[in-house]
Amino acid sequence: MDQNSLRKVVEGQLLRLEGSAFQDCMDRLGLELHPGDYQPVRAAGPKGDTKNDGYCPKARVFFAAHATRGERIDKTKAKIRGDLEGCLQEHRDVRVWRFLTNDTLPGEVDQFIDNELRPLHRGVTVEVWGLKTLADEISKLKRDQVERITDVISVDEPELEVVALDHMKTGRDLWPILSGCLGWLEHVEPDDCTDEEQDLIDGAVQTFRDWSDISGDIEFSRSSVRDAQRSITAILEDLAEKKLALYAGTKDDYPLTGGPSPFLGTVAIFKIVRVAGE
Repeated sequence: MDQNSLRKVVEGQLLRLEGSAFQDCMDRLGLELHPGDYQPVRAAGPKGDTKNDGYCPKARVFFAAHATRGERIDKTKAKIRGDLEGCLQEHRDVRVWRFLTNDTLPGEVDQFIDNELRPLHRGVTVEVWGLKTLADEISKLKRDQVERITDVISVDEPELEVVALDHMKTGRDLWPILSGCLGWLEHVEPDDCTDEEQDLIDGAVQTFRDWSDISGDIEFSRSSVRDAQRSITAILEDLAEKKLALYAGTKDDYPLTGGPSPFLGTVAIFKIVRVAGE
């Protein structure tokens, strides 16, 4: 599994977590990022967790983990303010306060943090790690660390069944595949590519993956999707000028993780072929 596919799997696992399960996962992340320093904290007694879900006594980094998926904006803002100010009241010498969530926070919440909270607490580095940041940070670690944090076991790609691939002539043809997949298998290409053709193919495939990565962020905007489709069409036309064509398809229910309950998802399959000249 390549790095991009791994990151998508991690995102999917994080999205599944709620409540204490998310906090447990964040504790495992803290233990991997700060070995020998990070200490999990759980509520106990009348003072609760003293607005601290885990911290590093040496580095003075304090964590607040909260699954915010589907939560109202005003509630999220109140939670962040309360946890930050409560932590600063209860603990000395807080250098970094890090809010962890398995959601992508709305722009209004980001503005609230940047325009209101950070100016009030200039001596503290206030960080927010949302879904994509968490997935990026986790995916940078070694594979066994990723498995410990996300509580999954990654596996090598199984042998594929026969999948029908369609000729992709425009960005509109390819977009449903890019926006509907959670990962990609290694692409297939002609064996006799020149260096120039190889660079063109590598750049095209990487661009397709990049658009797939952000497809969920731009789907709400028809103009953004059209811009993406036009960009993809231009790439397909560049390939066609070199007598190269893209065939693509998807494989559903593909096991992206191992274990007794594997995480299944749709993967994209890209095949570049050389077409006969006219």
